[in-house]
Amino acid sequence: MIQIDDLALDAPDGRPLLAGLHLSLERGADLLLLGPGGSGKSQFLRVLAGTLPPRAGRVRVGGVDTWPGAGVLALVGHLRLGFVFAQGGLLSNQTLRDNVALPLRFAGVPEAEAAARTSAALARFGLTSVADGRPHAVSAGDRKLANLARVAALEPELILLDDPLEGVESDDRPGVLDLIRGWAEDPARTVVLALEEPGPFAGLPARRLHLSSNHLSPSAEEPR
Repeated sequence: MIQIDDLALDAPDGRPLLAGLHLSLERGADLLLLGPGGSGKSQFLRVLAGTLPPRAGRVRVGGVDTWPGAGVLALVGHLRLGFVFAQGGLLSNQTLRDNVALPLRFAGVPEAEAAARTSAALARFGLTSVADGRPHAVSAGDRKLANLARVAALEPELILLDDPLEGVESDDRPGVLDLIRGWAEDPARTVVLALEEPGPFAGLPARRLHLSSNHLSPSAEEPR
């Protein structure tokens, strides 16, 4: 699913984050991307998503070369990819319902099916009552749940999760944890989960890649 060779990545301010990274992740395997704030976790996910070019290296996702290459455009029609951002990620001029439905429309899902899948995903996260509100009109927790609902509706093959519990209310956490664990256990899906500490995901049988804000050489561990 993911093949990375000699990757080098810089922070937005030009500070080197990592260099010389080699990683191979088979379809159905999962990865915990661990490290403190500023170590490059979010940038790494954006490289995988095809929205941020690395400084150097080769990235192949789902059998398609994204870097060097056209990035996310290379994945269109080849791979369903879902991304839950640490913050933001929703279009501010669209309702939550429209935000959840948008990837389905891009994927060419028939309108009736897209509407049904969108409504089901919103209901799963308790968002039906605020579905027609825009992101600024709902809580930070509901915005994060809408990000998760968008991924759930799309049913992607590759799922990138950037601190997915950040901002989620305590009452909603068990359902979110069950969903993510279900994704991780599904052999048809590959999950890359970025966190400062493993926390409730410590028991996932995933490879671990440790990033550090103090040096450029990441360290990897096999599944436990």
